[in-house]
Amino acid sequence: MNRRLTAFVLATLFVVAPLAGCFGDDEKESVVASESFQIDFVNPEDAILRTGEFHDFTLEGKGNAISTEADVLIFINDTYVKSHSVMVEDNTVFGQFITTPYTTEVNITFMSNDGQSQVVKVPITEGVPIVNGEEWFEKIDFITSVCTDTTKCGGYVNRWMGAGNAFYERAAEYFKGHFEGLGYETHLLRVTDHGNLAQPESLNVVAWKQGRNDSCVQGMGGHMDIAPPGGPPGGGTYEGAYDNTAGTVAMMLYARAFADLTFECDTFLALWSSEEEGLRGSNAFANNQCDYCLPHDKELKFYINMDMMGMSWPAKKNGNGDPFPYHAWSGPDSDPEVQDVEITTVLEHVHWNVLKAPMTLRIDGTYGAGCDQHWDEHEDLVFDVHEDTFGRSDHVTFRNLGAQTIFHLGAYDADYSAYHSPSDTLDNMVAEVGGQEELEKSMEFVMWAAMLEFIIADQTPEIRNLNA
Repeated sequence: MNRRLTAFVLATLFVVAPLAGCFGDDEKESVVASESFQIDFVNPEDAILRTGEFHDFTLEGKGNAISTEADVLIFINDTYVKSHSVMVEDNTVFGQFITTPYTTEVNITFMSNDGQSQVVKVPITEGVPIVNGEEWFEKIDFITSVCTDTTKCGGYVNRWMGAGNAFYERAAEYFKGHFEGLGYETHLLRVTDHGNLAQPESLNVVAWKQGRNDSCVQGMGGHMDIAPPGGPPGGGTYEGAYDNTAGTVAMMLYARAFADLTFECDTFLALWSSEEEGLRGSNAFANNQCDYCLPHDKELKFYINMDMMGMSWPAKKNGNGDPFPYHAWSGPDSDPEVQDVEITTVLEHVHWNVLKAPMTLRIDGTYGAGCDQHWDEHEDLVFDVHEDTFGRSDHVTFRNLGAQTIFHLGAYDADYSAYHSPSDTLDNMVAEVGGQEELEKSMEFVMWAAMLEFIIADQTPEIRNLNA
Protein backbone atom coordinates (compact mmCIF):
# COMPACT_ATOMS: atom_id res chain seq x y z
CA MET A 1 0.00 0.00 0.00
CA ASN A 2 1.48 3.34 -0.96
CA ARG A 3 1.93 6.16 1.53
CA ARG A 4 -0.85 8.28 0.07
CA LEU A 5 -3.43 5.45 0.37
CA THR A 6 -2.27 4.60 3.90
CA ALA A 7 -2.72 8.19 5.01
CA PHE A 8 -6.22 8.26 3.56
CA VAL A 9 -7.26 5.05 5.38
CA LEU A 10 -5.91 6.26 8.72
CA ALA A 11 -7.63 9.60 8.37
CA THR A 12 -10.88 7.86 7.60
CA LEU A 13 -10.57 5.64 10.71
CA PHE A 14 -9.96 8.63 12.95
CA VAL A 15 -13.15 10.27 11.65
CA VAL A 16 -15.36 7.19 11.69
CA ALA A 17 -14.30 5.71 15.06
CA PRO A 18 -15.95 8.33 17.30
CA LEU A 19 -19.19 7.98 15.31
CA ALA A 20 -19.41 4.20 15.59
CA GLY A 21 -21.45 4.37 18.78
CA CYS A 22 -24.00 6.60 17.09
CA PHE A 23 -24.79 4.05 14.42
CA GLY A 24 -24.45 0.77 16.32
CA ASP A 25 -26.30 -0.60 19.33
CA ASP A 26 -23.28 -2.14 21.02
CA GLU A 27 -22.15 1.13 22.58
CA LYS A 28 -25.61 2.37 23.59
CA GLU A 29 -26.09 2.53 27.35
CA SER A 30 -29.05 0.52 28.62
CA VAL A 31 -31.61 2.15 30.91
CA VAL A 32 -31.23 1.52 34.65
CA ALA A 33 -34.53 2.21 36.44
CA SER A 34 -33.04 2.21 39.94
CA GLU A 35 -30.99 5.30 39.14
CA SER A 36 -34.20 7.36 39.04
CA PHE A 37 -36.89 5.19 40.64
CA GLN A 38 -37.16 3.86 44.21
CA ILE A 39 -39.80 2.11 46.29
CA ASP A 40 -39.74 2.55 50.06
CA PHE A 41 -36.31 4.23 49.61
CA VAL A 42 -34.63 1.18 48.05
CA ASN A 43 -34.12 0.03 44.49
CA PRO A 44 -37.42 -1.33 43.12
CA GLU A 45 -36.07 -4.85 42.55
CA ASP A 46 -34.95 -4.92 46.20
CA ALA A 47 -38.27 -3.66 47.61
CA ILE A 48 -40.96 -6.02 48.87
CA LEU A 49 -44.55 -4.96 48.32
CA ARG A 50 -46.99 -6.24 50.93
CA THR A 51 -50.29 -6.89 49.18
CA GLY A 52 -53.15 -4.61 50.12
CA GLU A 53 -50.88 -2.04 51.79
CA PHE A 54 -49.61 1.37 50.70
CA HIS A 55 -45.93 1.77 49.74
CA ASP A 56 -44.07 5.02 49.01
CA PHE A 57 -42.15 5.64 45.79
CA THR A 58 -40.02 8.41 44.29
CA LEU A 59 -39.41 9.08 40.61
CA GLU A 60 -36.71 11.55 39.56
CA GLY A 61 -35.56 13.06 36.27
CA LYS A 62 -37.62 15.29 34.02
CA GLY A 63 -39.36 13.21 31.36
CA ASN A 64 -38.91 9.88 33.13
CA ALA A 65 -42.11 7.91 33.66
CA ILE A 66 -43.59 4.74 35.13
CA SER A 67 -46.74 2.76 34.40
CA THR A 68 -48.49 -0.10 36.18
CA GLU A 69 -51.09 -2.74 35.46
CA ALA A 70 -54.73 -2.56 36.60
CA ASP A 71 -54.20 -4.29 39.96
CA VAL A 72 -51.36 -1.97 41.03
CA LEU A 73 -52.87 1.43 41.87
CA ILE A 74 -50.89 4.68 41.84
CA PHE A 75 -51.72 7.58 44.16
CA ILE A 76 -50.28 11.09 43.84
CA ASN A 77 -51.12 13.65 46.53
CA ASP A 78 -53.39 11.00 48.11
CA THR A 79 -55.52 10.75 44.96
CA TYR A 80 -55.85 7.78 42.61
CA VAL A 81 -54.23 8.17 39.17
CA LYS A 82 -56.68 6.59 36.77
CA SER A 83 -54.19 6.35 33.87
CA HIS A 84 -51.88 4.14 35.98
CA SER A 85 -48.94 6.18 34.67
CA VAL A 86 -46.88 9.10 35.97
CA MET A 87 -44.29 11.32 34.25
CA VAL A 88 -41.87 13.71 35.97
CA GLU A 89 -42.61 17.26 34.85
CA ASP A 90 -40.07 19.06 37.04
CA ASN A 91 -37.66 17.28 39.36
CA THR A 92 -39.22 14.56 41.53
CA VAL A 93 -42.59 12.86 41.89
CA PHE A 94 -43.55 11.48 45.29
CA GLY A 95 -46.37 8.94 45.33
CA GLN A 96 -47.71 5.66 46.63
CA PHE A 97 -48.54 2.23 45.27
CA ILE A 98 -51.12 -0.18 46.58
CA THR A 99 -51.86 -3.65 45.22
CA THR A 100 -55.01 -5.64 45.84
CA PRO A 101 -54.90 -8.64 48.21
CA TYR A 102 -55.25 -10.79 45.07
CA THR A 103 -52.29 -9.43 43.09
CA THR A 104 -49.89 -12.26 42.27
CA GLU A 105 -47.08 -10.35 40.55
CA VAL A 106 -46.01 -6.74 40.11
CA ASN A 107 -44.38 -5.55 36.90
CA ILE A 108 -43.74 -1.81 36.68
CA THR A 109 -42.59 -0.32 33.39
CA PHE A 110 -39.97 2.43 33.74
CA MET A 111 -39.52 4.73 30.73
CA SER A 112 -36.57 7.08 30.47
CA ASN A 113 -36.77 10.50 28.90
CA ASP A 114 -34.94 9.25 25.79
CA GLY A 115 -37.63 6.66 25.04
CA GLN A 116 -35.96 3.56 26.46
CA SER A 117 -37.90 1.31 28.83
CA GLN A 118 -37.30 -1.37 31.40
CA VAL A 119 -39.85 -3.68 33.02
CA VAL A 120 -39.07 -3.99 36.72
CA LYS A 121 -40.36 -7.07 38.50
CA VAL A 122 -41.01 -6.11 42.14
CA PRO A 123 -41.17 -8.90 44.75
CA ILE A 124 -44.44 -9.16 46.69
CA THR A 125 -45.56 -10.90 49.86
CA GLU A 126 -48.81 -11.22 51.79
CA GLY A 127 -49.65 -8.08 53.73
CA VAL A 128 -52.38 -6.75 56.00
CA PRO A 129 -54.84 -5.12 53.56
CA ILE A 130 -56.17 -1.67 54.48
CA VAL A 131 -59.61 -3.27 54.67
CA ASN A 132 -59.56 -6.94 55.53
CA GLY A 133 -61.80 -9.76 56.64
CA GLU A 134 -60.01 -10.45 59.90
CA GLU A 135 -60.51 -6.92 61.24
CA TRP A 136 -64.07 -6.95 59.98
CA PHE A 137 -64.75 -10.13 61.95
CA GLU A 138 -63.18 -8.75 65.13
CA LYS A 139 -65.33 -5.60 64.87
CA ILE A 140 -68.62 -7.34 64.12
CA ASP A 141 -67.95 -9.87 66.88
CA PHE A 142 -67.42 -6.98 69.33
CA ILE A 143 -70.61 -5.23 68.21
CA THR A 144 -72.87 -8.28 68.32
CA SER A 145 -71.51 -9.91 71.52
CA VAL A 146 -73.18 -9.23 74.86
CA CYS A 147 -71.21 -9.45 78.13
CA THR A 148 -70.65 -7.51 81.34
CA ASP A 149 -67.20 -6.21 80.31
CA THR A 150 -67.78 -3.45 77.73
CA THR A 151 -64.07 -3.40 76.85
CA LYS A 152 -64.44 -6.88 75.41
CA CYS A 153 -67.87 -6.67 73.81
CA GLY A 154 -70.13 -3.82 72.83
CA GLY A 155 -73.51 -5.48 72.84
CA TYR A 156 -74.87 -3.05 70.25
CA VAL A 157 -77.84 -5.27 69.46
CA ASN A 158 -81.63 -4.73 69.30
CA ARG A 159 -81.13 -1.80 66.94
CA TRP A 160 -84.80 -1.40 66.00
CA MET A 161 -85.69 2.07 64.79
CA GLY A 162 -88.36 4.21 66.44
CA ALA A 163 -90.24 4.50 69.72
CA GLY A 164 -87.25 6.03 71.50
CA ASN A 165 -85.29 2.77 71.49
CA ALA A 166 -82.41 3.25 73.97
CA PHE A 167 -80.48 0.37 72.35
CA TYR A 168 -80.55 2.15 69.02
CA GLU A 169 -79.60 5.51 70.53
CA ARG A 170 -76.61 3.93 72.31
CA ALA A 171 -75.41 2.26 69.10
CA ALA A 172 -75.79 5.48 67.09
CA GLU A 173 -73.57 7.33 69.56
CA TYR A 174 -70.97 4.56 69.32
CA PHE A 175 -70.88 4.70 65.52
CA LYS A 176 -70.77 8.50 65.57
CA GLY A 177 -67.73 8.37 67.87
CA HIS A 178 -65.95 6.04 65.47
CA PHE A 179 -66.22 8.50 62.56
CA GLU A 180 -65.40 11.49 64.72
CA GLY A 181 -62.28 9.75 66.03
CA LEU A 182 -61.04 9.45 62.44
CA GLY A 183 -61.43 13.17 61.83
CA TYR A 184 -64.74 13.28 59.96
CA GLU A 185 -67.29 16.01 60.53
CA THR A 186 -69.99 13.74 61.94
CA HIS A 187 -73.62 14.38 62.83
CA LEU A 188 -76.65 12.52 64.11
CA LEU A 189 -79.52 13.40 61.79
CA ARG A 190 -82.75 13.05 63.76
CA VAL A 191 -86.01 13.55 61.88
CA THR A 192 -89.51 13.33 63.34
CA ASP A 193 -92.88 13.69 61.71
CA HIS A 194 -94.84 14.03 64.92
CA GLY A 195 -92.81 16.53 66.95
CA ASN A 196 -91.55 14.19 69.67
CA LEU A 197 -87.73 14.12 69.59
CA ALA A 198 -87.71 11.06 71.86
CA GLN A 199 -89.44 9.04 69.15
CA PRO A 200 -87.67 9.80 65.85
CA GLU A 201 -88.78 8.51 62.50
CA SER A 202 -85.11 8.29 61.59
CA LEU A 203 -81.74 8.72 63.27
CA ASN A 204 -78.80 8.55 60.86
CA VAL A 205 -75.06 8.84 61.38
CA VAL A 206 -73.61 11.06 58.65
CA ALA A 207 -69.86 11.65 58.29
CA TRP A 208 -68.58 14.27 55.84
CA LYS A 209 -65.22 14.64 54.08
CA GLN A 210 -64.46 17.76 52.04
CA GLY A 211 -63.36 17.30 48.43
CA ARG A 212 -61.36 19.45 46.01
CA ASN A 213 -64.42 20.51 44.05
CA ASP A 214 -67.19 22.13 46.07
CA SER A 215 -69.72 21.86 43.23
CA CYS A 216 -70.31 18.11 43.48
CA VAL A 217 -71.08 15.43 46.05
CA GLN A 218 -70.91 11.64 46.20
CA GLY A 219 -71.43 9.05 48.89
CA MET A 220 -71.44 5.58 50.28
CA GLY A 221 -73.56 3.98 52.98
CA GLY A 222 -75.41 1.09 54.55
CA HIS A 223 -78.29 0.85 57.00
CA MET A 224 -77.56 0.18 60.67
CA ASP A 225 -81.12 -0.62 61.77
CA ILE A 226 -82.29 -4.22 61.88
CA ALA A 227 -85.61 -5.95 61.24
CA PRO A 228 -87.94 -5.33 64.23
CA PRO A 229 -89.68 -8.11 66.18
CA GLY A 230 -92.55 -9.59 64.25
CA GLY A 231 -91.21 -8.31 60.93
CA PRO A 232 -91.59 -10.44 57.79
CA PRO A 233 -90.53 -12.84 56.48
CA GLY A 234 -88.67 -14.41 59.45
CA GLY A 235 -90.15 -12.67 62.47
CA GLY A 236 -87.47 -10.07 63.10
CA THR A 237 -84.03 -10.23 64.67
CA TYR A 238 -82.04 -8.91 67.63
CA GLU A 239 -78.49 -9.14 66.21
CA GLY A 240 -79.00 -8.57 62.50
CA ALA A 241 -75.49 -9.81 61.80
CA TYR A 242 -76.00 -10.21 58.07
CA ASP A 243 -78.73 -7.60 57.61
CA ASN A 244 -77.04 -5.25 58.14
CA THR A 245 -74.41 -5.21 60.86
CA ALA A 246 -72.07 -6.66 58.22
CA GLY A 247 -72.48 -3.64 55.94
CA THR A 248 -72.32 -1.28 58.92
CA VAL A 249 -68.91 -2.62 59.91
CA ALA A 250 -67.73 -2.39 56.30
CA MET A 251 -68.54 1.33 56.39
CA MET A 252 -66.52 1.70 59.58
CA LEU A 253 -63.49 0.15 57.87
CA TYR A 254 -63.94 2.34 54.78
CA ALA A 255 -63.93 5.42 56.99
CA ARG A 256 -60.48 4.49 58.23
CA ALA A 257 -59.19 3.62 54.74
CA PHE A 258 -60.48 6.90 53.26
CA ALA A 259 -59.31 9.14 56.11
CA ASP A 260 -56.01 10.08 54.47
CA LEU A 261 -57.22 10.06 50.85
CA THR A 262 -58.32 13.14 48.92
CA PHE A 263 -61.44 12.91 46.78
CA GLU A 264 -62.65 15.14 43.98
CA CYS A 265 -66.13 15.78 45.39
CA ASP A 266 -67.47 16.34 48.89
CA THR A 267 -68.08 12.85 50.24
CA PHE A 268 -70.53 11.47 52.80
CA LEU A 269 -70.16 8.12 54.53
CA ALA A 270 -73.45 7.25 56.18
CA LEU A 271 -75.19 4.72 58.38
CA TRP A 272 -78.90 4.90 57.62
CA SER A 273 -81.84 4.21 59.88
CA SER A 274 -85.34 2.99 59.08
CA GLU A 275 -84.33 1.14 55.91
CA GLU A 276 -86.45 -1.73 57.16
CA GLU A 277 -89.41 0.68 57.49
CA GLY A 278 -89.19 2.03 53.96
CA LEU A 279 -85.89 3.90 53.39
CA ARG A 280 -87.00 6.68 55.76
CA GLY A 281 -83.48 7.40 56.96
CA SER A 282 -81.79 7.98 53.61
CA ASN A 283 -84.86 9.89 52.39
CA ALA A 284 -84.66 12.15 55.44
CA PHE A 285 -81.03 12.93 54.59
CA ALA A 286 -81.69 13.45 50.88
CA ASN A 287 -84.84 15.53 51.06
CA ASN A 288 -84.48 17.73 54.14
CA GLN A 289 -82.73 21.06 54.50
CA CYS A 290 -80.01 21.09 57.15
CA ASP A 291 -76.32 21.97 57.30
CA TYR A 292 -75.27 18.33 57.07
CA CYS A 293 -78.07 16.98 54.87
CA LEU A 294 -77.54 16.29 51.17
CA PRO A 295 -76.83 19.72 49.59
CA HIS A 296 -79.36 20.54 46.90
CA ASP A 297 -77.12 23.09 45.16
CA LYS A 298 -74.42 20.53 44.26
CA GLU A 299 -74.38 17.80 41.65
CA LEU A 300 -74.97 14.38 43.21
CA LYS A 301 -72.76 12.18 41.02
CA PHE A 302 -72.89 8.66 42.45
CA TYR A 303 -73.70 6.54 45.48
CA ILE A 304 -72.57 3.02 46.48
CA ASN A 305 -74.69 0.91 48.84
CA MET A 306 -73.59 -1.91 51.18
CA ASP A 307 -76.45 -4.11 52.40
CA MET A 308 -76.22 -7.76 53.55
CA MET A 309 -72.52 -8.56 53.20
CA GLY A 310 -70.52 -11.75 53.52
CA MET A 311 -72.76 -14.56 52.33
CA SER A 312 -71.34 -14.44 48.83
CA TRP A 313 -68.49 -15.81 46.70
CA PRO A 314 -65.98 -17.20 47.55
CA ALA A 315 -68.01 -18.52 50.52
CA LYS A 316 -69.70 -21.84 49.84
CA LYS A 317 -72.95 -23.24 51.17
CA ASN A 318 -72.28 -25.68 53.97
CA GLY A 319 -75.01 -27.96 52.68
CA ASN A 320 -74.09 -28.65 49.04
CA GLY A 321 -70.76 -26.87 48.53
CA ASP A 322 -72.09 -24.47 45.89
CA PRO A 323 -70.71 -20.93 46.11
CA PHE A 324 -73.13 -18.34 47.45
CA PRO A 325 -74.30 -15.85 44.79
CA TYR A 326 -72.49 -12.54 44.43
CA HIS A 327 -74.69 -9.63 43.37
CA ALA A 328 -73.51 -6.18 42.28
CA TRP A 329 -75.90 -4.04 40.28
CA SER A 330 -75.39 -0.61 38.77
CA GLY A 331 -78.16 1.72 37.76
CA PRO A 332 -80.47 3.18 36.85
CA ASP A 333 -81.06 0.75 34.01
CA SER A 334 -83.70 2.35 31.82
CA ASP A 335 -82.97 0.21 28.77
CA PRO A 336 -82.01 -3.44 29.38
CA GLU A 337 -80.57 -3.72 25.87
CA VAL A 338 -77.83 -1.07 26.25
CA GLN A 339 -75.47 0.31 28.89
CA ASP A 340 -77.11 3.38 30.38
CA VAL A 341 -74.59 4.71 32.91
CA GLU A 342 -70.81 5.12 32.98
CA ILE A 343 -70.51 3.71 36.49
CA THR A 344 -71.25 0.30 34.95
CA THR A 345 -67.86 0.51 33.22
CA VAL A 346 -66.24 1.02 36.62
CA LEU A 347 -68.23 -1.86 38.13
CA GLU A 348 -67.13 -4.27 35.41
CA HIS A 349 -63.51 -3.04 35.33
CA VAL A 350 -63.08 -3.60 39.06
CA HIS A 351 -64.47 -7.12 39.04
CA TRP A 352 -63.05 -8.44 35.78
CA ASN A 353 -59.79 -6.53 35.28
CA VAL A 354 -58.62 -5.52 38.75
CA LEU A 355 -59.89 -8.32 41.01
CA LYS A 356 -59.98 -10.87 38.18
CA ALA A 357 -63.21 -12.49 39.38
CA PRO A 358 -64.40 -15.61 37.53
CA MET A 359 -66.91 -14.16 35.08
CA THR A 360 -68.46 -17.39 33.84
CA LEU A 361 -68.59 -19.45 37.06
CA ARG A 362 -71.96 -21.23 37.26
CA ILE A 363 -73.64 -23.78 39.52
CA ASP A 364 -75.50 -26.93 38.55
CA GLY A 365 -78.95 -25.57 39.30
CA THR A 366 -80.37 -22.11 39.96
CA TYR A 367 -80.32 -19.50 42.71
CA GLY A 368 -83.50 -18.62 44.54
CA ALA A 369 -83.48 -14.86 43.98
CA GLY A 370 -81.60 -12.28 41.98
CA CYS A 371 -81.83 -9.34 39.62
CA ASP A 372 -85.02 -7.91 38.17
CA GLN A 373 -83.84 -8.03 34.56
CA HIS A 374 -81.73 -10.61 32.70
CA TRP A 375 -82.48 -13.25 35.34
CA ASP A 376 -82.90 -16.00 32.73
CA GLU A 377 -79.23 -15.46 31.81
CA HIS A 378 -78.01 -15.11 35.41
CA GLU A 379 -80.06 -17.53 37.51
CA ASP A 380 -77.17 -20.04 37.71
CA LEU A 381 -74.34 -17.49 37.38
CA VAL A 382 -72.31 -16.96 40.56
CA PHE A 383 -71.24 -13.41 39.67
CA ASP A 384 -74.43 -11.50 38.90
CA VAL A 385 -72.68 -8.22 38.02
CA HIS A 386 -74.37 -5.80 35.60
CA GLU A 387 -76.85 -2.95 35.25
CA ASP A 388 -80.24 -3.61 36.76
CA THR A 389 -83.35 -1.92 38.14
CA PHE A 390 -83.25 -3.84 41.43
CA GLY A 391 -84.40 -1.73 44.41
CA ARG A 392 -85.22 -2.66 48.02
CA SER A 393 -82.42 -0.67 49.67
CA ASP A 394 -81.11 2.84 50.25
CA HIS A 395 -79.48 3.28 46.85
CA VAL A 396 -83.00 3.83 45.47
CA THR A 397 -83.19 7.14 47.37
CA PHE A 398 -80.21 8.50 45.44
CA ARG A 399 -81.07 6.83 42.17
CA ASN A 400 -84.38 8.69 42.27
CA LEU A 401 -82.40 11.94 42.41
CA GLY A 402 -80.47 11.12 39.24
CA ALA A 403 -77.32 9.67 40.81
CA GLN A 404 -75.55 6.70 39.26
CA THR A 405 -75.52 3.90 41.80
CA ILE A 406 -74.00 0.52 42.65
CA PHE A 407 -75.70 -1.89 45.04
CA HIS A 408 -73.70 -4.75 46.60
CA LEU A 409 -75.65 -7.65 48.04
CA GLY A 410 -74.94 -11.26 48.93
CA ALA A 411 -77.47 -14.07 49.23
CA TYR A 412 -80.98 -13.16 50.34
CA ASP A 413 -84.47 -14.57 50.66
CA ALA A 414 -84.40 -18.14 49.35
CA ASP A 415 -80.61 -18.40 49.44
CA TYR A 416 -80.28 -17.54 53.14
CA SER A 417 -83.01 -18.82 55.44
CA ALA A 418 -81.92 -16.63 58.39
CA TYR A 419 -82.95 -13.48 56.53
CA HIS A 420 -84.96 -11.22 58.91
CA SER A 421 -85.11 -13.92 61.54
CA PRO A 422 -83.77 -14.44 65.10
CA SER A 423 -81.15 -16.79 63.64
CA ASP A 424 -79.47 -13.95 61.75
CA THR A 425 -76.43 -14.07 64.02
CA LEU A 426 -72.70 -14.01 63.46
CA ASP A 427 -72.44 -17.59 64.72
CA ASN A 428 -74.99 -18.68 62.14
CA MET A 429 -73.12 -16.90 59.35
CA VAL A 430 -69.93 -18.74 60.32
CA ALA A 431 -71.77 -22.06 60.38
CA GLU A 432 -73.46 -21.46 57.00
CA VAL A 433 -70.16 -20.84 55.18
CA GLY A 434 -68.15 -23.55 56.95
CA GLY A 435 -65.93 -21.48 59.23
CA GLN A 436 -64.71 -18.06 60.31
CA GLU A 437 -61.88 -17.96 57.77
CA GLU A 438 -64.28 -18.56 54.88
CA LEU A 439 -66.54 -15.75 56.07
CA GLU A 440 -63.55 -13.40 56.37
CA LYS A 441 -62.49 -14.21 52.79
CA SER A 442 -65.90 -13.44 51.32
CA MET A 443 -66.19 -10.18 53.27
CA GLU A 444 -62.72 -9.09 52.22
CA PHE A 445 -63.49 -9.59 48.54
CA VAL A 446 -66.71 -7.58 48.46
CA MET A 447 -65.21 -4.83 50.62
CA TRP A 448 -62.31 -4.43 48.20
CA ALA A 449 -64.67 -4.40 45.23
CA ALA A 450 -66.82 -1.59 46.60
CA MET A 451 -63.83 0.40 47.89
CA LEU A 452 -62.09 0.27 44.50
CA GLU A 453 -65.32 1.24 42.74
CA PHE A 454 -65.57 4.34 44.91
CA ILE A 455 -61.93 5.35 44.44
CA ILE A 456 -62.06 4.90 40.67
CA ALA A 457 -65.51 6.48 40.22
CA ASP A 458 -64.23 9.54 42.08
CA GLN A 459 -61.69 10.06 39.27
CA THR A 460 -64.12 9.31 36.41
CA PRO A 461 -65.52 12.66 35.23
CA GLU A 462 -67.86 10.90 32.80
CA ILE A 463 -69.94 9.79 35.80
CA ARG A 464 -72.53 12.57 36.04
CA ASN A 465 -75.95 13.00 37.55
CA LEU A 466 -78.48 11.97 34.93
CA ASN A 467 -80.35 15.23 35.47
CA ALA A 468 -77.23 17.40 35.02
